[in-house]
Amino acid sequence: MHARPRTATIVCMAMALLAAVGLSAALPRPAHAAQVVTDIAYAPAQPAGSRGHLLDLYLPDTGTAPRPLLIWHTGSAWSSDDGKAGADAIAAIFNPLGFAVAGVSVRSSTQAIFPAQVHDIKAAIRWLRANAATYQLDPNRFAIAGDSSGGWLTEMAVFSGGVAALEGNIGVTGVSSAVQTGLAFYSPTDFLQMNAQNLPGGGLDHNSPASPESLLVGCAIQTCPGTVAQANPMTYVDANDPPLLFLHGQADFLVPHGQSELLFNRIKAQCGRATFVSVPAADHMMDQIMDPAQYGAETVRTTANCSETSRVGTLNATWSNFTTFLRGGLQLGTSCEVTYATGAWNGAFNGSVTVRNTGTTPVTGWTITWTWPGNQAISSAWNATVTQAGAQVTARDAGHNTYIGPGSSQSFGFSATATGSNNPPAQFKMNGVTCTRVLG
Repeated sequence: MHARPRTATIVCMAMALLAAVGLSAALPRPAHAAQVVTDIAYAPAQPAGSRGHLLDLYLPDTGTAPRPLLIWHTGSAWSSDDGKAGADAIAAIFNPLGFAVAGVSVRSSTQAIFPAQVHDIKAAIRWLRANAATYQLDPNRFAIAGDSSGGWLTEMAVFSGGVAALEGNIGVTGVSSAVQTGLAFYSPTDFLQMNAQNLPGGGLDHNSPASPESLLVGCAIQTCPGTVAQANPMTYVDANDPPLLFLHGQADFLVPHGQSELLFNRIKAQCGRATFVSVPAADHMMDQIMDPAQYGAETVRTTANCSETSRVGTLNATWSNFTTFLRGGLQLGTSCEVTYATGAWNGAFNGSVTVRNTGTTPVTGWTITWTWPGNQAISSAWNATVTQAGAQVTARDAGHNTYIGPGSSQSFGFSATATGSNNPPAQFKMNGVTCTRVLG
């Protein structure tokens, strides 16, 4: 396919737009974290003075430890080495839910060509897992997310677990770089098909030697198909991959919507697990993907066990729904119900708490929290380790009762003192998720 006129100008404009359309219009600021640790070097800078091997950590002041981790990388058409910028906005959403958030930078395509960027994200994941105990992270519950080239990086991390050629030897080695789930926005997936999928009104000439994709792999993409195949997330899809949620706008001018269609069909053919949300009228911008005007109009395709379901308008592009998906992928459970009952006598009472997993994923390890509305004080407990600080109560599983399958429940009891009114707590949470309350 021939290059379009004014290729260099179009490419420069597109790359500037890609670098500018991140999260500022869609997400609240600032981040709400108990502790923020910035500019952690997960590997030595390459080249010296660059930012591509730095990460920021946002640690929450809520939830229980060890905490699930969400890794974020902001897209830039691979033109920036500061992909951790914007993670503060993600932390503002996920820190209050008990998630730690890591903003990770990787090298730009001007500093190093592919597969350097994948080596970098895997090095960052290895560093985070190696240092999980220091920062109270759960090494078995890592999620990753990003937009545009950050979505590409997300998909490469999700699909390439165990691919030795993409592991690299940067920074910490000998530690797993696996993630357990991913969330990607409008990602390129098969570079050689992008031009053919451009909108009828035009689009970026991806075949140009100056296109973001060509600069990433170090050659005009049509001249080096072998190298390009290694850089396509599609190449690495198989049935053992973690679940992925990905979203794409049907009016995307920069990364064709068809890229996500190809990816979904590939995952289905390989019997993988994925949910694809196709948003009408949305371009290459987060605020358009998440525009409430689109709610109820999205096409949602889900695949598992080599089969597909398709529906319209049943998964709106909201952070609440994204969180539910990530929690499921991390096996944190997605919803719960607590039945609370008491039996009182002079100045004291016994209480029982039964928590039921009403979600579709199992819970392995649980913590129930609540706040007393009066002067109640725990004196003893059974089938859970219960502690109290002021009015705040934390009950952790006793070791023999850690597992709660979908539809199943676990119970524990306690004795406590109280004077005056002994009203029940207004709210219970399991692993940071608010449960429906039922009074016994």
